[in-house]
Amino acid sequence: MAGRVLFFCTGNICRSPVAEAVARQTFGYLGLTFCSAGLEAPIGRPASRDSEIYALETGTSLTDHASRTISSEVLARVGWVIGMTRSHTAIFRSRYRDVYGGNIGLLGAPGTDLGKTTHSPAVEEVADPYGGSREEYQLVCIQIRRLLDGWETCFTELATGKDTSS
Repeated sequence: MAGRVLFFCTGNICRSPVAEAVARQTFGYLGLTFCSAGLEAPIGRPASRDSEIYALETGTSLTDHASRTISSEVLARVGWVIGMTRSHTAIFRSRYRDVYGGNIGLLGAPGTDLGKTTHSPAVEEVADPYGGSREEYQLVCIQIRRLLDGWETCFTELATGKDTSS
């Protein structure tokens, strides 16, 4: 699979855009392409205000973000799709198993390919902060940054063409 990683959540305005921006900032040296989409995303909406504030405070930007829905075109040449919750990955598997043959991950389970399993492991999930306080957004964004650190080996392997997903 190609060197692209797709983060996804429900609406593609809070969690997945932050994961995309932080991954690009943290792992940009690997030459991978990081992108995001949503299972139920409205087309063209900007990132949530509080997600944008967090991004700016940490040296990234969501200014150019426009939400989009997962589609076969979005999935082209993607090596990993990474959801924020177990239900996201379950929905993804049921909707896209016929059009996507790459690795299906959960942010809290680095390197575990859920496309090779019948269930998602009980691991840390990233709750939706939509409609919550600025503090809730900040905690979710910090969690995303922390969970992304666990993906370094997997992203390095994707960049070098190795596939050692479990």
